[in-house]
Amino acid sequence: MKEVRDYYNTFQYPKVNLFTNKQKKKHTKLILKILSYGNITIKDIGQKKILDAGCGTGEKSVFFAKNGAKVTAIDFTEKQLVVAKDYAKRAEVSNKIIFKQKDIVNSNLKGLNKFNIIVCTGVLHHTEDAYKGFINLISVLEKNGIIIIALYHKYARWKFRLIRFLLHLFVSKDFNKLDLWFEKNNFFARLLKKAPNNSVYDRYLVPFESYHTLREVKGWFKKNNLKFIKNSKNVDGVEIFKIFEKKTLFFVSAQKNN
Repeated sequence: MKEVRDYYNTFQYPKVNLFTNKQKKKHTKLILKILSYGNITIKDIGQKKILDAGCGTGEKSVFFAKNGAKVTAIDFTEKQLVVAKDYAKRAEVSNKIIFKQKDIVNSNLKGLNKFNIIVCTGVLHHTEDAYKGFINLISVLEKNGIIIIALYHKYARWKFRLIRFLLHLFVSKDFNKLDLWFEKNNFFARLLKKAPNNSVYDRYLVPFESYHTLREVKGWFKKNNLKFIKNSKNVDGVEIFKIFEKKTLFFVSAQKNN
């Protein structure tokens, strides 16, 4: 999608600050939590072939490489990959990561070979067809390999969906014009900018996002002969009640049976 590609070429994401020990520890904790949804520990990733699908600015890829994994990192935007490659170089692991510009939905991924672990978090819902992207990813997953994905929840996301609708209606759908609106620092902009800038922009400026349920994704797994492993607790229970849930991103994993 051209609009989404243009957006990420303008605003690289997530660009995590990893300067202090506190920031590094927080980031490590986050990635270990993501891996835990696939019942994967830090010891498990050594020598594993990992695909970081939609690598963004490369922080996860670098973490995996530093811990012994054979990493392939893909993204469909040039500027994201420039930032990711630069970060890998500064972290002295650029020789341990293969970077490729690939569109998860529209590129042929089979040339990348097969992977033991695929991590695709916060990416599929910004494509024009999340399910097709998922199918492409599992086509390069090894037998008994594990895939971990994260998507926006259909009901938990309602607050941001409403604000996006109002911004598009009364301000603009153009992310550059929305950026200028936020920079004007008016009352409503200040109200929304209580969160960090990268969170605010990810919520309201990305031109496209889709919404999903755990039940839907479990259906994807069943249809493609994948064994469900685990999901994040924020989607346990009756899903429509997730309108009261603060976390809008949910994680879910599966293992390939054949």
